[in-house]
Amino acid sequence: MASSSSNNINEIKEVSGSYNLATEFKIHVNNQITQKKGCLKRYVEERNELQKKVEASQDPINVSHRLGPFKNKRGAIIGCLLETQKRERNRIILLTALINDISDGIREKERQAKLMEVHEQVSSDED
Repeated sequence: MASSSSNNINEIKEVSGSYNLATEFKIHVNNQITQKKGCLKRYVEERNELQKKVEASQDPINVSHRLGPFKNKRGAIIGCLLETQKRERNRIILLTALINDISDGIREKERQAKLMEVHEQVSSDED
């Protein structure tokens, strides 16, 4: 992977004949990292709020004693509550997987940006 990042920066420098395009590319990569971190933050907040909601929700069977005039619909209400909890837990699992994937992507982009900087430093030392 190191050689692909090095090749990319070399190709940019070759085509542009200067460091301007290479610098613009680095800025673009850094902007992507910043955007991904913002997205990651929003997904983490959403997941955490959903986890709080699920943890705070009561056992549907215990809720059934407060149904009042809807007691004859008890089974349907409990079934609906259980299905909602199941969907929310599945959503938490999906958000966690998405958060992990985005985190991995950020680390990879940061690694590539660092490799570009190192290679650029080596290239400028050789000049």
